[in-house]
Amino acid sequence: MSFSFLIFDLDGTLIDSQRDIASAVNSVRKDYGFDCLRVEQVCSCLGSGASTLMDRVIPEKKGMDRLEILEKFKFYYGQCLTDTTIMYDGVGEVLETLKNKKKAILSNKDENFSRKIVKKLGISDYFVKVWGGDSAGAKKPDPKPIADLISLTNSDISKTVMIGDSANDFLAARAAGVMSIAVLYGYSDIEQIRRYNPDFTVKTPKDIIDIVL
Repeated sequence: MSFSFLIFDLDGTLIDSQRDIASAVNSVRKDYGFDCLRVEQVCSCLGSGASTLMDRVIPEKKGMDRLEILEKFKFYYGQCLTDTTIMYDGVGEVLETLKNKKKAILSNKDENFSRKIVKKLGISDYFVKVWGGDSAGAKKPDPKPIADLISLTNSDISKTVMIGDSANDFLAARAAGVMSIAVLYGYSDIEQIRRYNPDFTVKTPKDIIDIVL
C-alpha cells in the first residue's frame, strides 16, 4: 500500500549513533568511578530517552544526584554528537527517492540533539518536522507525538506509517492507529522485534521504498 506521511525514528533507523552515545555514557561513568561499558551494553539500554538511559547505565549510589547525572550526560554527548555517527548505507538514497513524500523524524532523543545531528549530516531539508522526546510533552511509546505530528502536518492517519527499530516505535504506532515498519538492521534483534508484530519488516533501508511508494 502507498503512504503519504512517513515518520522515521532516528537512532538505529536512519543513523548509527551508538559509539558516540557510549562515549558520553562512559564519560559519566568515569566521573562516578565506574568502569566503562562496551558499546553493545550501552546499545541494549537505548530507545527511551536520556533520563531512562542514565537510570539503566549509572547504578544508584548514596548521595548521587540523578539530575546532575543527566546534565553531565547531555554535556558530554553534546561534545561528540557526530564524532562517529553516520547514516546507514542506503539511507541517503531512500530519502532522495522519497523526497516528494512528506516525512518527519520522531526520536526519543532531545529535539536539540536530533536537529543538530540531522543538520550536520545534511539531511534536514528532507523533513517537515524533526522532533525529539521533549517536543510533544510525551515520549514514545505514548501515541501523543504521532497524533500531534499527524494533526500539525494535516496528514491522513490511514496513510501514515511509523518506521523504527524498537518496541517503543511499534507500540506508539499501534496506539496511535497507524501502521509500522520495523528495520532489522538497527539496535534491536529480530526476536525482540517479532514480539511486537510490526506490520512490515525490512532488511535494508532501500527495502522501505517498495513498501511506501
